[in-house]
Amino acid sequence: MTEWALFTESSANVGGQELQCMQQMAAFEAAGFQAMLACRPGSRVEQVALARGLRCLPVAFRNSLHPPSVLSLRRWIRAHRPRLAICHSGHDSNVLAIAARLAGGARPFILRSRTYQPGKPAAWSYNHLADATMVPSRYLRDCLLANPAIRQERVRVVYPGIDFAGIEAAAGQPLPAGVEAWLAAGEGPVLVHAAMLRGEKGHPTLLQALHLLRERGVAARYLIAGEGPEEATIRARIVELGLQDRVWLAGVVSPVAPLLARADLVVMPSGYEPLGMSQLEALGLGVPVIASDTGGIPETISHGQTGLLVPPGDAAAWAEAIASALDDYPAMRRMAEEGRREVRARFSPARNLSQVLQLAGLAPAGKDDGYA
Repeated sequence: MTEWALFTESSANVGGQELQCMQQMAAFEAAGFQAMLACRPGSRVEQVALARGLRCLPVAFRNSLHPPSVLSLRRWIRAHRPRLAICHSGHDSNVLAIAARLAGGARPFILRSRTYQPGKPAAWSYNHLADATMVPSRYLRDCLLANPAIRQERVRVVYPGIDFAGIEAAAGQPLPAGVEAWLAAGEGPVLVHAAMLRGEKGHPTLLQALHLLRERGVAARYLIAGEGPEEATIRARIVELGLQDRVWLAGVVSPVAPLLARADLVVMPSGYEPLGMSQLEALGLGVPVIASDTGGIPETISHGQTGLLVPPGDAAAWAEAIASALDDYPAMRRMAEEGRREVRARFSPARNLSQVLQLAGLAPAGKDDGYA
């Protein structure tokens, strides 16, 4: 009989965490499991999952102690007896933990995925809510274990699996007409920054760096792809620095792969990143990358070997790094090619699946289990 794997997601919107969940589901299906996603009915998560051919179980997840959601999940667990359940957001993690414990002998191994930690981590949730928690970087694991009450063996690093084949296929798709027109209308190397417009993503640093580069006669252009609460502030800063002819806010570009493929440099000037995905996708396409030396980013880029790392928030250092990269662009291309080989091996979906199965006790540990 085919075994089930249950995934839960109470978020209504789709971001990197939700897409990673769906990619893991597809990998489980390819490995012979049947995968089910418990999510809010009518949510964007459900729409995207169904469009990808994934199974969905409608669960309201109205709060962390929603009795109808607990009962719905308990019924499903008792009926299908999944070996593994992977939870993500706050509400679904709590509801799943309760439902699984009420399911008696049908209780699955509960694996929580944690991609960031707002505020101080509570030891109880990591020690008792799930059987294990997987995080995407050693940096985030260290942040959690700064609370000495959290049991170290309960928090494991499992690097995400990235569908590089799918990204490469998508890279050949046409860009939106507005993006294509802007690229064609100007001259000079193009810096692409694909990220939410939030304070920690470092857009002001790049704008100031671009201003410094212009004073040095470097005619670089900066395309910002994304949306978010800092849009008005970013637009005002562009005008203040007189960069309207060098910077363009493109909004959300989906898929983003064709844009990354057209970049001369992909930049990631974040002040905080538990790991980061944009630089991995760019390197997977062999596109040169400059990123902040912060958080989990150094676990994805070797400075001077697969890309460049720059102190976050230091506009002068960023301007210098960009100028140096453009002055010796063949070296950047060589680094990007080395990065392409490295990230495709280390962040492959097959390796991620193997690590998850090992962590849940569903597969024997190999010589290189890939997690800590």
